[in-house]
Amino acid sequence: MLTEARGLGQFDDASLIHALATPPLDASTWCTLDARLLKDYDRFYGLQFIGLDRHLALIECAGERIAMQAFVPTSRTVRAWAVVCHGYYDHVGLYGPLIRDLLLRDIAVVTFDQPGHGLSTGDRANIADFQQYVDVIEVIHKFAAKSALDKPLHWFGQSMGGALVMEYWQQRKLEKPTGELVLLAPLVRPYAWPLMRWAFALAKATVKARPRNMSSNMQNQEFVRLLAADPLQAKVLPVSWVQAMVKWFNQFEAYPSSTLPLNIIQGYEDRTVSFRHNLRVLKRRYLNAAIHIIPAARHHLVNEVPAIYAEIWAWLDDLCDWYKFKS
Repeated sequence: MLTEARGLGQFDDASLIHALATPPLDASTWCTLDARLLKDYDRFYGLQFIGLDRHLALIECAGERIAMQAFVPTSRTVRAWAVVCHGYYDHVGLYGPLIRDLLLRDIAVVTFDQPGHGLSTGDRANIADFQQYVDVIEVIHKFAAKSALDKPLHWFGQSMGGALVMEYWQQRKLEKPTGELVLLAPLVRPYAWPLMRWAFALAKATVKARPRNMSSNMQNQEFVRLLAADPLQAKVLPVSWVQAMVKWFNQFEAYPSSTLPLNIIQGYEDRTVSFRHNLRVLKRRYLNAAIHIIPAARHHLVNEVPAIYAEIWAWLDDLCDWYKFKS
């Protein structure tokens, strides 16, 4: 179960990050940390689950120390595994609701913080090329596939995480996923891009970053309060990250059509991604995509209000066979 309220109490992020600077870089070696540090992290973000093995490891990828976490049920038999890929500005700590509901379905979870996010090292909220994110996913996949063995391995991607899941599987043309691919408000182009592009064309000549616009595109006020208190949130939008995003979506939109089966959920009140444009692109590109529209939903679907979040799971449970290994 999640704690009732997130973002309360003290979380010493500096001490935890400092402690993560010394353990070995090895996906097969779980970190031995001061239990208090991880306990405070779990309490702050509502990750205090029971009946499971809780692990954190560090891997080296893209020149950074990547924090990978695993949540593996012990009180019940694991019937499947899932890789969870977070969105821009996000990190593992914000994905408690999704992790909880996967665990309730006897699905073990492997998740991680991308470079420049959460507990991983790297220039905050910045990247030179989206391929660096994809390279991290490849390393995570190897660990998750080894853990899953003959059980299905599902993929969940929120926003930028959805974009990266699509890009990763685009590059693995000779391999098919063994589980479901679930994209929550996937990024292709950002909201109001025709207007934004001119602002960033001017900005890149004069500044390296713009202040982050923290205005809410969320209706879950508990999540809004968590973000306001979250010490792992970046405060700027680097111009170079926008350039990397533009390079990626121009490349992505030029790809040929695919039969990769995707399960896409999108809200019509989303003011973070350009969902009308994005859905046109995804419908044209993915011939076997299943798309579910939730008119009242905004962008961060993992942290939507209870009624909308329940609708997301009702649609997924009706559509997906969580325990079938796809070959």
